[in-house]
Amino acid sequence: MGACKGCSQFFLVLVNIVFSLIGITLLVVGCVVRWGTEFMNSILQDSYSKLTAALKDAGVDKNLNDFNVADFVGDATLAFIILGAFFFVLGILGCVGACCQVKCMLVIYVVFLVLLLLVEVTFIILIFAVRSEVDSWIKKPFKKAVKEDYKGINATDSISIAINFVSVEFKCCGVDNYADFNSSQHWRKETNVTNPVIPAICCKNKTESETTSCVQNPTTNNSYMNQGCYEAIENWLNDNQNLMIGVGAAVLAIEVLLMIFSLIVCKTSGKKEEYDDY
Repeated sequence: MGACKGCSQFFLVLVNIVFSLIGITLLVVGCVVRWGTEFMNSILQDSYSKLTAALKDAGVDKNLNDFNVADFVGDATLAFIILGAFFFVLGILGCVGACCQVKCMLVIYVVFLVLLLLVEVTFIILIFAVRSEVDSWIKKPFKKAVKEDYKGINATDSISIAINFVSVEFKCCGVDNYADFNSSQHWRKETNVTNPVIPAICCKNKTESETTSCVQNPTTNNSYMNQGCYEAIENWLNDNQNLMIGVGAAVLAIEVLLMIFSLIVCKTSGKKEEYDDY
């Protein structure tokens, strides 16, 4: 039993040190991105240059010197901060609880792990049980962005740049297809083409004459009009599903082991003292 307890403590301390480091990293990244815009822009200057080159290759004549990473990721920084705080607290509870054999900390740690496991399992069940509803819920904000915020191929705002980049990277058009742009008016104001049907970013060929013809008379030969970005990204995820399933299974297995080892330490943490007293 002593060897089992020692192995359990070692595993708990090791894994929870990693949790704490992950938490600190997420906290620092979230805070720096949210409140250190100038610092982040200086660090990402090379990435901006590569993104600018990629967009120009696709016919988007746009320099990203005025790009603001904080505006681009938006509230995602808050999610980083919350996740970072959660993993840091979780790591401290597990590490200190295992090292010092503090039962109350280990109990709270196990409760957190159970809640985390339930959330993950619930999410997985929802994906398969109500897939259409989940897809609709995920698509809704992206459709809203396309309708209300997209301003065209040479726009300078973060949302338009993001849509342009995804469209180029995944060779797609709109969330479901080109029809998502029908109710959007901003991009039409920015184009010099008469009666545009689709935005230029959806065209395959980017020369001026070819783009003009594509924007006015799109077909599946000269554009990606029927290839939605949601489906394109979903196909990419499906192509890498074995890796994702492996990682997910490993994470679930580690969480179960952490709960088991925590319970072992809790159960054996007072026994040596009882034997000594006897």
